[in-house]
Amino acid sequence: MEEEQLSDGATHLSGLELVAAVDGEADETILAHLNECPLCRRRVATLRNLQHALRYRLYRVLCPSTDLLVDYCQGLLPPAQQARIAHHVASCPYCRSEVDLLMQRDPLIDRLLLASLLNGRVMRYRR
Repeated sequence: MEEEQLSDGATHLSGLELVAAVDGEADETILAHLNECPLCRRRVATLRNLQHALRYRLYRVLCPSTDLLVDYCQGLLPPAQQARIAHHVASCPYCRSEVDLLMQRDPLIDRLLLASLLNGRVMRYRR
């Protein structure tokens, strides 16, 4: 445990240890300290709140739009752009989830589309 002394003279967790606690990666020593130190618990709570606010504000700020993901799923993008989005999707759980959803086929919708196509063909042949 890297210890840090604040103005109160007590030993507290370092910034990296606080981040580890926020990210759920704290070891037993850090967890034991948090059980004993109200100041460090408050600092962890503050960091959690900040992280939550940032995630809310910056959610998918650097991600491709849904329209672009639809084009990606349909293979309609130029090869370089298709490759960039594929790389992004591989590392972004939000976009990967959206692509997975876009790639799912709904049998009912498929049947309706097929029926619509067949009806269109039948109507053309009747004329």
